[in-house]
Amino acid sequence: MKKIVRFFISKQFLLNIVAIIIVWVLIVVVESFYLKSSTNFGEKVDVPTFYKIHMDDLDEFVSGKNITYTIQDSVYLDGWPKGTVCWQYPKPTDSSGMFVKSGREILLSVVPVNPQMVKMPKVVDMSQRMAENTLNAMGIRTKISYEPDPEGVGFVKKQMFNGVNIPEGTAIPKGTRVDLIVAKGNDGSTSALPNLVGLTIYQARERLSGTTLSIHVECDGVTEEEIAASIISRQDPVGGEGVNVAAGATVTIWASK
Repeated sequence: MKKIVRFFISKQFLLNIVAIIIVWVLIVVVESFYLKSSTNFGEKVDVPTFYKIHMDDLDEFVSGKNITYTIQDSVYLDGWPKGTVCWQYPKPTDSSGMFVKSGREILLSVVPVNPQMVKMPKVVDMSQRMAENTLNAMGIRTKISYEPDPEGVGFVKKQMFNGVNIPEGTAIPKGTRVDLIVAKGNDGSTSALPNLVGLTIYQARERLSGTTLSIHVECDGVTEEEIAASIISRQDPVGGEGVNVAAGATVTIWASK
């Protein structure tokens, strides 16, 4: 026991302890200095707003700001100036409160000057999920709205762009937003059904334009040019004052010259 006590209070043991402490302090000091010099520890640089800066002006824009940039991709946006930045990460400091270290690379997306064109596929009658996946895989964005339909729920009824039907095969810029009208089934709501007999097909469509009802035309011996002016002789369901049908229902009409 005495030998153990003498060892712990011996000069050699104490010198070893002192040497270990000195080495540990040196390691901490060197490590701290290295981290500070190599990672710019504690340094904060503002992230500027790149939005709507033209790609040709980016080098001049970042000059003297202690940051760099990389354009990682292009995204088509309706109404956004061509060739300008439409997305960045990290976000601007003034809106996000985020700071970066000197030399940080900012990732950018720009609106292409000449957007890549893609052909619109037919997604009508597809399920909503399948239609969205199909279009997103092609770089086409989607906006979903719903209409009642007595035939079911969850399938695409119409594919629209700028308020009009967009046929299969139409060339549109990649990144375009297409409106998908999706059936939400018959939710119990109804629409008034007027009597369309005696009207032209054009007049009937105008009459129903403010409702959720759609028209299916049956015409025999009538050319495409004569259809709009053809007179309706019969309709199913029969309409009239006080008649209501399920919202989203289809009205079949028979017409002739």
